[in-house]
Amino acid sequence: MKKITGTIALLFLVTTFLFANNGGGDKNDNKASSCEKQTLAYQAGEYLKYKVYYNWTAVWMNAGNVTFTVNNDQLDGEDVLHMVAEGRTAKGFNWFYKVHDRYETYMSPSSSQPLKFIRNVNEGNYTKYNEYTFLPDQSEVLINKRTRMGKLQAENETLSVPSCTQDMLSAVYYTRNIDYSNMAVGDKINVELLIDGEITSAFLKYMGKDKLKTKLGKFNCAKFAPSLIAGDVFEGDEEMIIWVTDDDNRLPLLIESPLSVGWAKAYLIDYDNLKYSMDAKITKK
Repeated sequence: MKKITGTIALLFLVTTFLFANNGGGDKNDNKASSCEKQTLAYQAGEYLKYKVYYNWTAVWMNAGNVTFTVNNDQLDGEDVLHMVAEGRTAKGFNWFYKVHDRYETYMSPSSSQPLKFIRNVNEGNYTKYNEYTFLPDQSEVLINKRTRMGKLQAENETLSVPSCTQDMLSAVYYTRNIDYSNMAVGDKINVELLIDGEITSAFLKYMGKDKLKTKLGKFNCAKFAPSLIAGDVFEGDEEMIIWVTDDDNRLPLLIESPLSVGWAKAYLIDYDNLKYSMDAKITKK
C-alpha cells in the first residue's frame, strides 16, 4: 500500500511532468541546447495552487494540495528567483498516508538555469533530504548533502552533468518556457534531470490542441504526455496527460495519470500574479 500512496507525493510535486525515458530519442526530438535561449513564462510573485485527487475502487478521494510560489531572493550575493513547491495531504487523508514535502530551486532571473536545489521529503515514516549546487560554467553539480532515512548517502561530491541539466522543480519552470508553437503532434521535448544524484533522460511528447473545462472556466489548451517508468507505480503502457494553457503562461491546468492501482488527478484551483494575461481562458466559471 505504501508504494501506491507514495504516488500521491509524486503528483504533489507535479514533477510528474517528467519521468525517466525508457527509450531512446527519434528524429522528432527537440532539445533547447542552452538555458539562455528562453523567454521566462513566470515572474516573481506568481502563486499556483493544485488540488490532488486519488481514485481507488471507483471512489475519488481528496488527497491534498500542492502550492507553487516564485519570489525574488539572493544567493551568494546575486539576485535570483526562488521557487518553492510544498505539498501536504488533506486532513482526512492523513490517516491513510501523511505527506509533507517541500522542494526549493533557485534559478537565474534571466534564464532557465538552476543554481541550487533543496528537496525535503516526509512521507509516512520515510524521509529524504537532497541539497545540490549547480556550477554551470564547469558543467558540474556539487552534491552538498544527500540523506535517506537520516543516513548519509553522499556529501561534498562533484558530478559532471550535461548543459542545462534541471532539478526536479526547475524542470517544471524550464518546460513552461519552451515555445511549442511550431511543434507537430508527436514531437518531443527532451530534458536532462538530476534525480537522487543521477542523470536521467526524460521527455514530453506534444499531443496537439484541446479544450478543457474546470471549476476555473473553459480554456484553450495544449496537451503533453511525459515518459513514464513501468514498475510498482506505473504500468508503462498507458500515458499520463497534462493539459496546459495555450498562451504565454503555459500553466498546467490538469494532470491525469493512470497508476498500477487506480488513477490520480491534479487540478489547478487558484492562481495569482501571472506574468501574462490568461488569454487561453474562453469562459468564466
